[in-house]
Amino acid sequence: MEFEMHVLSGVPDLRHPVFTVLIVILLACFASSSLDDAASARQISRQVGTYSDRVDSSERLGANGSSGYILTARSSNRGLYITMVIRGSVAAKLGLEPGDVLLQLNNKVVSSATEADRILAAAPSGQLHSVFVKQASGALNCYNQTISYTNDSPSESSSTGATTIRRDVTLERIQTSVPIQTLESYLCEIVNSDRAANGVGRVSLSSGLSSVARAHAEDMIKRGFFAHVNPSGMDPRARAAAAGYNVDVAENIATKNGPMSPQQKVAGCEATMMAEPKDDPHNHRGNILNPKFVCVGIGCAYGPGGAVYFAQEFSATPVP
Repeated sequence: MEFEMHVLSGVPDLRHPVFTVLIVILLACFASSSLDDAASARQISRQVGTYSDRVDSSERLGANGSSGYILTARSSNRGLYITMVIRGSVAAKLGLEPGDVLLQLNNKVVSSATEADRILAAAPSGQLHSVFVKQASGALNCYNQTISYTNDSPSESSSTGATTIRRDVTLERIQTSVPIQTLESYLCEIVNSDRAANGVGRVSLSSGLSSVARAHAEDMIKRGFFAHVNPSGMDPRARAAAAGYNVDVAENIATKNGPMSPQQKVAGCEATMMAEPKDDPHNHRGNILNPKFVCVGIGCAYGPGGAVYFAQEFSATPVP
């Protein structure tokens, strides 16, 4: 999944060498099926970090996170630093919480949210094995956790010569029959639900700004870009002015693909935005919860493979 916000400061991509999970950390873990058992954890000295501020969503895991790592006295290990867990998800059943680092699923390194989706798509129904760490004061608690797992939409593999091509069979069943305006209204209700949960008043859905947002979503697909400034050099305010709305706007844009409904895609993007730091008024979350905004334009469009693109145009000036 990709997403952007208006007024986005650049964050350097802090690259680290690819580390493999060493046997030393696995030896430090106790086999366990319950996080409530104190004997299931062992403390090890620690340092936890992430490679960048980018947060992605794993739909199959049911969690958001960043590519991260842990450093111990004797090893370095890649993992998925968890920032948000959906109730009832695979991640929740494993006992993962924000701040945890997921290292392995079925003996495979989980280096990103995308990798978690790939592993879970290929995993057979049955037992799902995991290795993860939870942060404690001055140490990490390391767990081996096994749960029952049902793969309702497994991936298929086909081989041609030495090349293996993977495809997710559910991608062929992606429905794009949800009317665009229905999807836009649904996303507006999610926005207002997030605002209400944070003590902020509702925004009205602006038909005019929705046309601006929809045109931008369609343009990103048509001209193959993903940015606030289009190839013609027009930023959100310029695009709104060209449509006859001379108002300041704050824009969020997002896109998501995968084996899920259009509603799940836009809801997943919104959840990822809301998981951003609370103290930054200029990030996606800050735009969504800004109490000065009174209306929003929401525009959605379907891209190749069932991908959903959308733009949100927030304004402090009422626009019909």
